[in-house]
Amino acid sequence: MNQGQVRELLALSAEGMDYIAGMAERGALDDASVEILKQLREIAVHIETETREAEGIRRQICLYARNIQASIDDLSAQPELYERIIRMEIRPFVLEMKRLWELCTEVLPSEEKRALYRADVMERVKALHDAPPKVWRYDVSIVLLAYNKLEYTMRALESILAYTDFSKGNIELILLNNGSDDGTRAYFESIPHAKVMNLRHNILGTYAYTHILEGKYFVGFSNDVVATPHWLEHLLACMESDARIGTAVPTCNEGSISNGQGIPVPYTNTFEGMAEMQRFAAAHNQLNPALWEEHSQLMPFLHIVRCDLVRFCAADPVFTRAEFVDDDLSTLLRRSGWRQILLKDTFVHHFGSVTLGEGRRKAAGNALDEMRRVYYEKWGVDAWDARGSFVGVEAVWSWHDLRADERVLMLEPRFGDFACDFVNAYRRSGFVPHMTAAVFDAQYLPDTSYLFNETMSVNGIEDLVGKNMGQYDIISAGCYLDELPLKDVIADLEGLYALLAPGGMLLLPVRNAGSAYELDYILHKGLRDVYVLENEVRGYVSIPYRQLLNALHTHAFLHQLKTYSVIFRSDLPLTERMKPLLCSDEYLPIDVEESLSVRMFFLGIFRV
Repeated sequence: MNQGQVRELLALSAEGMDYIAGMAERGALDDASVEILKQLREIAVHIETETREAEGIRRQICLYARNIQASIDDLSAQPELYERIIRMEIRPFVLEMKRLWELCTEVLPSEEKRALYRADVMERVKALHDAPPKVWRYDVSIVLLAYNKLEYTMRALESILAYTDFSKGNIELILLNNGSDDGTRAYFESIPHAKVMNLRHNILGTYAYTHILEGKYFVGFSNDVVATPHWLEHLLACMESDARIGTAVPTCNEGSISNGQGIPVPYTNTFEGMAEMQRFAAAHNQLNPALWEEHSQLMPFLHIVRCDLVRFCAADPVFTRAEFVDDDLSTLLRRSGWRQILLKDTFVHHFGSVTLGEGRRKAAGNALDEMRRVYYEKWGVDAWDARGSFVGVEAVWSWHDLRADERVLMLEPRFGDFACDFVNAYRRSGFVPHMTAAVFDAQYLPDTSYLFNETMSVNGIEDLVGKNMGQYDIISAGCYLDELPLKDVIADLEGLYALLAPGGMLLLPVRNAGSAYELDYILHKGLRDVYVLENEVRGYVSIPYRQLLNALHTHAFLHQLKTYSVIFRSDLPLTERMKPLLCSDEYLPIDVEESLSVRMFFLGIFRV
C-alpha cells in the first residue's frame, strides 16, 4: 500500500468516524456504522503492518493503529459503552493518526515544506490574539495523564476531587490511561462523572486528547502531582487577568523542578509527608498577583493553557524523543507574543518523574544531545545559551531602589530571562517598569514582544547614543559584556552611562575569562562554553577584568561602582586541581588563585 492510498484510507476513516459519532450521540449505531467500524479495523491492521518496524513518528502511527484495533475489540465486548469508546477513543485516535500521517508523508520529508508548515503554525498562533471570542461548553478541561504508578495516580485524582469545585458543572475531568497494566484502567472507569480515554498501548507524548477538549482552558495534570487548596481558582484568576497570557503554572517543591520554578518546603517528598504538605499549602496559597512571575519558558509539570492554543501546541514531530519539547513549545509561545506566568502564590506538590519517567526509562540512550541539536537547527539559536539568564542576580537588587514609572533598557535580552527578573522584581515591589529592548542579533527580535513595551534593532552601542539621553533608570544586558558589539570598551560604557537618568544604574554581567571553568573549556575544546555544531567555526572576545576594573576605578565619572562575584560550588574541585599549575609563575597577579573560582561577576556603575 503506497502513501497516497494510506492517506486516502485515513481521510475516509475520519469521515466515517464523524458519521458514527453522530449516530452514537443519537443513542444507537446503525448497520452502516457497524460496517464502517469493521472496515476501520481492517485499515488499522494494514497500517500497523506497514509501520511495524518503523521508528519516530511512524512508530506512533503504528501504536495508534494498534490502539484503534483494541478499542474496536472493546466495543464489541462491551456494546453498552459504544458512545464513550467511539467519542473518547476511536475517533480521536483516528484523527491523531491522520494528522501524524500527513505530517510524516507531506511535511517532514521536505525542508521547504517543514519551513512553510512552521511558519503557518506561528501565524495561526499569533492570529489568536485577535480572534473573536468563542463559546465553550466548559470553563476548564482537566486531563489527568497516567502511565502505571497507580499509587501515585490515586493520590493525584483524590486530590483533584478534594480541592476542585465541580459543583457548578463548568469543569470536565478527563482521565487518560496511557497504556497502564497495573489496574489504572479499572480505577479510572470506577470514577463517576469522569470521561475516560484508554490507550491499550502506551504512546509517549500522546496528543489524542486535544481532539476531545471542550473547555476554554486546558489543564494538563501529571499523576505525580498533588492538588492543594485554591490551586485551580488561582490559575484561572491569572489566565483571566490578561488576554495575552497563554499559559501558567503553579510553584512546587524545589527538589522536583528546575528553571527557578520551585520553592523550599518543610516536609518530606513522601506519601507520609502529604498531610504536612497540605497544611503548608493551605497557609501558602493566598492569592497575590505581585507573586506572579514572567518567564521566557516554563516546565509544565502542571499547566493551564488556552484551549485554542493547545490545538496548535502538539509537539513538533522532529522532536522524536521527549527532550526539549518544553523549550520548543515555550519558544513558539514567546515568539508569537504570548505571556508565560509562574504563580509563586500557588503551591502544589510534585513527586517528580513519575508520568514521563516510566516511559523515558524504557527508551534507549540519552536524548539530550540529539534533541538539543534538533532545537538548534529549527530555531537557529541554542536552547540553553540563548536564555539570557544569570545566577546570583537576587544579590544585586539592593543596589538600586525600585520606584514607580521607571524605565529599563535591556541590551541583547535574547530569550529574556534576565529581563523577566527585572519585571518580577518591580512587580514584587508593586511597580510596573517601562521595558525597552535593544537587539543587536536579529535572530532574537521575535523574542521580545511578550515582555517589552518597545524594541529597537541596533548594530552597536553607538546607535543608542543620542537616543533617549538621560532617560533610563536601569540599563542592563541579557548577555555577558564580552558578547556585546563593543568597539572601545570604556568609550562604549561612557555612552551607556550618558543614557542613564540621575540616580540610574548600569548593571552588566562580566565573564571572568581566567576562571577555572573557562580555562578548562578552552584547554579541552579550543573555545569557551558555547554550543556549536561540528562544522561551525566561531570566534570569541575576552575582556580582561583586572584592566577593566583598574580603568573604571581611575575614570572621571565611571568610578562609582560595585561588583558582586559569583562562585559555583561545582567549580571548586577543578579550581583546586589547577592551582598547582600556577605556583611556578612568579609574575602571576597576587589574586589569581582566588579569581580561578570566580566564574563571573555583576558590575554596577551608578550615575550620581
